[in-house]
Amino acid sequence: MKKYICELPSDLFEIFLVELNGYGVEILSRDERNTVFAIYSQNEESQTIKETILSIFEDLGSGKIVLEEDIQEENWEEKWKENFKPILVEPFIIIPEWEIYEGKDLIPIKLKIAMAFGTGLHPSTQLMLSLIPKYVSKNDKVIDIGCGTGILSIAAAKLGAIVDAVDIEKKAVEECKINSWENQVKVNCFQGSVEDVKDVYDVVLSNLQIDIFDKYFSQIKDKFKKVWLLSGIFKDEKDKIVKMADENGLEIIEIITKPEQGKPDDLWYGFAIKHK
Repeated sequence: MKKYICELPSDLFEIFLVELNGYGVEILSRDERNTVFAIYSQNEESQTIKETILSIFEDLGSGKIVLEEDIQEENWEEKWKENFKPILVEPFIIIPEWEIYEGKDLIPIKLKIAMAFGTGLHPSTQLMLSLIPKYVSKNDKVIDIGCGTGILSIAAAKLGAIVDAVDIEKKAVEECKINSWENQVKVNCFQGSVEDVKDVYDVVLSNLQIDIFDKYFSQIKDKFKKVWLLSGIFKDEKDKIVKMADENGLEIIEIITKPEQGKPDDLWYGFAIKHK
């Protein structure tokens, strides 16, 4: 098996993922400037994958493969089972699909461990899971924009909300459907972008990168009536969200933070926003 470690400006990373068409990546480090990530491939397809990576970098005008190495084949599914531990974000507990939660005090969310974003490990996902129980009520109409694996959609649905979920990546939509079924909740998962969201909802959920908010903030603000919960905001990006909210006639009613693991000064932000 081949492993390609790559480096790319963070504002181009999501575009790269779209161009890679759903092929899995492992994020090794990320800050406001650069994202370092690994791509794995079977030996027989390694040259094709390498050429694809380099072609996308050329189209983007940036990016490089910083290391290429051969790695020993392993049973990755069993490796996940050894290393993936339940994640507690009260009142939710995130568990892999092969586990059974036998307690009564928490709401379990089962996830298929696969390629899309949203395993619950990232601080921005955990911030959203902390906000959802405060602002999502039974029978609320909710839209999850950029749903990834569907973890936020499932959390809202388990609280009794009526949930739609949208993502530009086909693979993410497929995983959202599988995870919703696994959790025995109904989530209407569909492929599309912000432009394809036609209805107005009680609550909007959006765990996205700042460049997407730069582009779509004024459109998303018209999609909610009660509250907009958003995250994916890192360090100094907070000021941009505060400014955009004010310019669009919105009021920030709560801001919460969570640091990058092992980096207490590298804060991620979550926001609850309403119309003034």
